[in-house]
Amino acid sequence: MQLWRTAFTALALAFAAQTYPAQGQDYPSKPIQILMGFPAGSGLDIVSRYYANHIQKMTGTTVVVQNRVGANGMIAMAAVAKSQPDGHTIVFGPGASAAHVVIKSLGFDPQKDLVPVGSLVAFPFFLVVDNAKPYKSASELAAALKLKGKVSHASANSLSHVGGVLFARDNGIDAAAVPYKSNNDVIRDILAGDLDYAFNEANSSLAMMREGKLRALGVTLRERSDNAPDVPTMKELGYQDFGFHGFMAAYAPSATPQTILAKLEKWVVEIGRSEETAAFFKKIGADRFSMNAAEFAAWEQTEFAAWKVRAKIANLEAN
Repeated sequence: MQLWRTAFTALALAFAAQTYPAQGQDYPSKPIQILMGFPAGSGLDIVSRYYANHIQKMTGTTVVVQNRVGANGMIAMAAVAKSQPDGHTIVFGPGASAAHVVIKSLGFDPQKDLVPVGSLVAFPFFLVVDNAKPYKSASELAAALKLKGKVSHASANSLSHVGGVLFARDNGIDAAAVPYKSNNDVIRDILAGDLDYAFNEANSSLAMMREGKLRALGVTLRERSDNAPDVPTMKELGYQDFGFHGFMAAYAPSATPQTILAKLEKWVVEIGRSEETAAFFKKIGADRFSMNAAEFAAWEQTEFAAWKVRAKIANLEAN
């Protein structure tokens, strides 16, 4: 009896050893579904479909983008966190480093239930003012706002709100945050003189900057934007707590086999570092942000910690 059990155990282990590598070797064995937490036609959705098309060409496998909208992309991320960890359902999302401080219940643990595959794209925020105003630099803007007294800035999302608060704090300005639902409304009120300044997303600001209607005085990226290389970073200007931006990365369920994760990582990194992708990002007002899984995981961990500090400074509360 003991001999039979030993033989059976050995057979089972041998079968398992053959099965798990085969999962990676045979992957993908069916269509890949990419969940996207924002509406069709949005900037994140456009990037998702670009990557999906390229993965489909590289693998010969059907790749479908499914929009699962809500909770700043967290509904899609929660769905993938609970999905089968076989690499056939992944998510392209904005991560949860900012969301975890403003949403009480995400429905999943972003640091345990999902594993990063690699980063895809960055969406910087520009410090913008009406181009008709006389200030040519962030320091000139700050000096003018100190004298004005009653000052307002836009709060269209967590990043724009934090940017506005940090700028006011660092310059000793008493500024009120005005909530907005869209970046286009922010631009409208800046040009109408109802807002003094805003940290606004690149994809809605660049066209107006190029038309000479908005002037950008700084960008929140850690390096200058490919789309506006003449605009200094906020860090260059002496604002050390800046260096944040919108981003999108690829994630898979945490139990996904390493062989499958390695294939996914290879695809997204190869696409992200191509010159074709650089040109595509420039066209849509985004910036390259290509890190492999290990690089991005390390970067994101610093963001989880940083957003706790930013939320405290800006009085962001979870709801």
